[in-house]
Amino acid sequence: MADTITKTLLKKYFEGNCTLDEKKQVLKYLEQDDQSVLDEYIMEQAAMGNRVESPAPLKKQFFDRLSSVIDKPEQRKIISWKPATVYRVAAGIVLLMTVGIAYWLTGNNKNERTQQLVTVSNRENFTHKIVLSDGTRVWLNPNSSISYNKSNFSDSSREVTMTGEAFFDVSHDAAKPFRVTSGNIITRVLGTAFNITAYKNEKNINVLLVRGRVQVSSGSQHLVLTPGQLLSYNNSSTNIDVHNVQVDGKMDAFTSGKMVFDNIPLSTAINRIADAYAVHIDFKDSSLLKNKMITGAYTRNTADEVLRRVLFIHGLKFKKKGEHEYIITD
Repeated sequence: MADTITKTLLKKYFEGNCTLDEKKQVLKYLEQDDQSVLDEYIMEQAAMGNRVESPAPLKKQFFDRLSSVIDKPEQRKIISWKPATVYRVAAGIVLLMTVGIAYWLTGNNKNERTQQLVTVSNRENFTHKIVLSDGTRVWLNPNSSISYNKSNFSDSSREVTMTGEAFFDVSHDAAKPFRVTSGNIITRVLGTAFNITAYKNEKNINVLLVRGRVQVSSGSQHLVLTPGQLLSYNNSSTNIDVHNVQVDGKMDAFTSGKMVFDNIPLSTAINRIADAYAVHIDFKDSSLLKNKMITGAYTRNTADEVLRRVLFIHGLKFKKKGEHEYIITD
């Protein structure tokens, strides 16, 4: 099948210019194991700074294949990219998200060892569920990513790095602790459920424990959380604050893809909405948001609906300027 597919045909498909017969041909090809032509096409587009997008109706279909593809034992042909470093993008995944896989070869002569870094980044405006090879489930929010070394994941420990926001339901394995690095803090668990927010443009990293126990560490600071505790780490001062929050219904909210806010500044919530929906939100008067906090779980509908519900809590409104620009008013 790969022999019948060309990069020109793939280009037509992703640009929406295929005939019905050509579309069927491409869709049949995307179900095959040998997708080396697609790999080469994606690599060329990435080198030119272009993002490969799939037609909207196919996004869920490709995401459903995400876990089975990135954890598949077989490895496809590796395409040389840079000395000692090459990238392979799993077929179908980049149609939905940006997924990078890097390989390093170390050692000498016959004693070579392959390391494989997998990075999954959610570039859509809804939450994606990922199942890791150990059974751990991760709900990845918009503008968020997780990375892990596939070559030794779950050998002696299970380690991932993340940015943005993700909810983890960790598969229990007392012999292989699960560890999440987010900025300057490390969260260690055996089997539990918790949410981490670690956006690069926010001053705090938050860990909310829903079930089980976790240990959160930063430098010489080590704290053990129990269910219902929210830890906030200040990136500037390195201070850590822990307080109790209501967690009833929180797991359902996180796993259903809702946008969850736990007593955060309204301005922070507004920024997350803007980032998630790729819109610009301005203020008629910046003092409108001063000293205002928000708590709640909001279904990820349109930007208009989410913004309207969030602002309503504080008696605020918005006006639209064009398709992707909003101005907050009183």
